Amino acid sequence: MELKKLEQVKELINRIADCYDLPTEEQIEEMQKLTGTEWDAEGLQMTCCEYWSHHSLEETAYMMFHGDYPPIHEVELAFWKYKPGASLDDQTVYDKYCLGKGNLKALEALPLAEILQTIKEKFSGWQQNIDIEQNEKSWRFDCLDQAEYWTNTHFWIFEYGRETDTQREHQIVRFSCHNMSEEQIAVICECMESFQCPLHIREEMDEEEMN
Repeated sequence: MELKKLEQVKELINRIADCYDLPTEEQIEEMQKLTGTEWDAEGLQMTCCEYWSHHSLEETAYMMFHGDYPPIHEVELAFWKYKPGASLDDQTVYDKYCLGKGNLKALEALPLAEILQTIKEKFSGWQQNIDIEQNEKSWRFDCLDQAEYWTNTHFWIFEYGRETDTQREHQIVRFSCHNMSEEQIAVICECMESFQCPLHIREEMDEEEMN
């Protein structure tokens, strides 16, 4: 029953989110009939607008049916390669780059274009998401074969580095993996290993820890 009503719920979420005013009584009644959940105007509007900033449209629809968001598991992977003789604390290096506190000469330059091309080949069944604003330092790929409609399995690639007199050196590649299996994550690690670029940081968070 949920799946039969899913597209109707998603369409209604978009209608409510697109309007600056509170949902009408008719919209509230329609959502309650579709999901079997009681809503007030303020709560319904806040939930419908949430997917613009944090949760996907499908995750928001799941919330409408179940009263809570679906299971979410985030894995952060950071890869880089030290120059010979360098001995530094991994977490300190990671925090320095991710927090924008500077960069180091002790990290090797990475062949980012080749890494991106290999990732695209390894994840040929995935689609680069060009609908979301991206730049030359971030790329997103969505799985086309979702385990569930609400899974929203995808990963982002973020690049960190430093500017030299002649070019930019790509020094750290970070993958932000959303609801990905260990098998899928292993493919990323194997790809980076092929460039002799080891995994230095792995951080995991579940939805309960993120809220």
